[in-house]
Amino acid sequence: MSQILKTNSTNQANKKELGVMCRVNDVLALAGKRWLMTVLYQISQGKNQFSILRREISGISDHILASRLNELVTQGLATRTEVAGTNPPQIVYAVTAKGEQLLVIIDQLNKWSGSWESGR
Repeated sequence: MSQILKTNSTNQANKKELGVMCRVNDVLALAGKRWLMTVLYQISQGKNQFSILRREISGISDHILASRLNELVTQGLATRTEVAGTNPPQIVYAVTAKGEQLLVIIDQLNKWSGSWESGR
């Protein structure tokens, strides 16, 4: 779990216990981070540079975009590659196989949520 909590907090103890009981909680906590799935989806659509992502995702700050890109790379959901011979250095992102698998699941959740909403 990448979220920083006080080690003696009730939330920390609860999240640790939930993670042991059911790994899905950790995955949902990651996927539920604001902007994370939007950034991953945009990368999968070929919008693979910071400046392009910033332009495409209105409302996201540079700080949060950089943070989410780092999280995606750290979690193995995306790769970060520096294009050789570019000045200034050009960085491109790509979705990994693990990221593609998550996008399939998120798409299924999205479809389910539509039917869930209509059945309320």
